[in-house]
Amino acid sequence: MDISPRLEQLALLVPNGSIIADIGTDHAILPIYLVEKGFVPRAIAGEINEKPYRLAWQRVQEKGMEAFIQVRKGNGLQILRPGEVNVAIIAGMGGRNIIDILGDYPDVTDSISRFILQPMSESGMLRLLLSRHYFNIVDEALVKDKGHMYEVIVAGHGLEPDSGETLISLGPKLVADRHPLLYEHLDVLILRQRAILAQMEKMASPSTNNWKRMRRLKTYLKQLEAIRECL
Repeated sequence: MDISPRLEQLALLVPNGSIIADIGTDHAILPIYLVEKGFVPRAIAGEINEKPYRLAWQRVQEKGMEAFIQVRKGNGLQILRPGEVNVAIIAGMGGRNIIDILGDYPDVTDSISRFILQPMSESGMLRLLLSRHYFNIVDEALVKDKGHMYEVIVAGHGLEPDSGETLISLGPKLVADRHPLLYEHLDVLILRQRAILAQMEKMASPSTNNWKRMRRLKTYLKQLEAIRECL
């Protein structure tokens, strides 16, 4: 079974032999792939929306994997009992939504040892919020899929070292490991921040409420540029 580069990267970060839950599974492509390849013995595929839930169940039946993959309908970690899985994959959602999911059912969250997260937006904010809620970042990856750069964050329970907000939001493991796509990723971030700053400078004056935000943005931009220069 062929899967996209984005999903393949998620699969690579799943420890062999794990019992996994794929939250927001859509068509259950990832759980099917992981079981089919023998990477995991069992999986739970969770989906809140009726149509993808039915399609996921149909795909599992077509593959004859009902004994290995359970498809459950529900919101986030609501579908799980504490201790039922040791790895949760939450992909394809916004960063704040992911944090909400982690906080909605604390007994379940506390029982899971590894979270493989792929935010579609607000990845920097997600890392900062993780670090403030006793999660530590144990691994990270970047992957390009159809011209889009995706960030993957692997989190566990524990204290994230205080390495500064800019480094945490960018990805401390990406920087420490000098990920091969990091320079390109930084270029995109820097260009985006420059564009935002240029737009704000056209509209704002020192007396407006935007002044403080502009100062913070300039600091963040200079820090990103400094990190890029050190790579």
